[in-house]
Amino acid sequence: MSGHPTVPAEDGCHVLHVEVDAPAAQVALARRPELAGLPVLVDDAGRVRDASARARAFGVRAGDDLAAALARCPHAVVVAADPAGEDAVRAGLLAVLEDVTALVEPAGHAGAYVDVGGARRRLGPPTAIAWGVRERLREQHGVTCSVGIGATKVVARLAGRAAGPDGVLLVPQGATARFLGEHPVAALAEVDGPLEAALAAAGIRRLGELADASAVLLRGLDRPATVHWLRDLARGRDVRPVVPRPRPAADRVVRVDVPCAAAGGRRDVLDELLREAAHACGRALAARRQAGRTVALTVRTADGAEHTRSCALTTPSGHGRELHLVARDLLAGLTWVAVPEALTVAVGRLQDVPAGVRPPAAGEQTGAVPPLAGPVAVPAGTAAGADGPPWRVSPDPVARVAQRSTSTIVTADIS
Repeated sequence: MSGHPTVPAEDGCHVLHVEVDAPAAQVALARRPELAGLPVLVDDAGRVRDASARARAFGVRAGDDLAAALARCPHAVVVAADPAGEDAVRAGLLAVLEDVTALVEPAGHAGAYVDVGGARRRLGPPTAIAWGVRERLREQHGVTCSVGIGATKVVARLAGRAAGPDGVLLVPQGATARFLGEHPVAALAEVDGPLEAALAAAGIRRLGELADASAVLLRGLDRPATVHWLRDLARGRDVRPVVPRPRPAADRVVRVDVPCAAAGGRRDVLDELLREAAHACGRALAARRQAGRTVALTVRTADGAEHTRSCALTTPSGHGRELHLVARDLLAGLTWVAVPEALTVAVGRLQDVPAGVRPPAAGEQTGAVPPLAGPVAVPAGTAAGADGPPWRVSPDPVARVAQRSTSTIVTADIS
């Protein structure tokens, strides 16, 4: 039995469409909070990349010519685009959603579909999950999002658009036909301009009219197979599943390569470099909210030989100190003839840290260690390793900044 209350209106509504509202404008406002409440235009080479809600009230839209937008909204503040900040928000959105479930499908630049059918017992009904997602996005990235909830992807997407900025809209299964019926056919992303014109010529302008159209009428239109499929979408029938993004191969291991020729084979110096490499692995794992079950150490020597030892952990770990202790034992069991030139610490068999379990903070596992990139720091009394290659950390961690949440939720039941 689940400890979460049952909400009949939410039964069968397991698909969420989550989209960050005007991401470029929100990133700009997060960087310059003094502009909150003002009309803001984000400039992208003379065109409007995004506009704040106050600017959109003057009819300004993304893609408009900047000069024309300023003519409509002369008091707007123009700021430069921050693509890196937008990418960080998008990555943060996917990270938050993947803490809920693995069934997350990116959609557009700052949106995603989520199938929460398997997460309800653990996290509650879809509206409660939407609340948690919105709160975490606001806390960690300072942005708002709209969430649509429905039985299928097409319903969830249109519900999210109808919810408005920072809103949540649930469309119960029994209200799907009425909700979809009033939307124009162009609300379906799959309807292009020529097809919209062909439907209009046949007297079909709204999804309700498309849902009621006869098969004979549809066969007389261009691309009849496509139109029949669109009629199913207009009726809320969408067999497309939420398809999670494939994990890149780099997700299977976190590896840190460290040049160590300057150590001259001294075990105490190698152990210090090993400690720093293990803590770098710990930082990367903490940023990814993952832990590993295997640790491998490879030492490459001047004669071209590679010496490798590895071990399996009883309990998955992402703590730099624990990884160092394991790697140090592996180092003690290695012997070589020529001087070591590089060592590699690799943590494999990665698994996600469960939602609700806090990964170790950076200060708990790193201490005073050098950055993940840059020359290796060699302890005093040894030659500087300036000629060696920089550390290579794969993959790079993602930084997150927490902010106070002031989120509210608005749930509409239109049944």
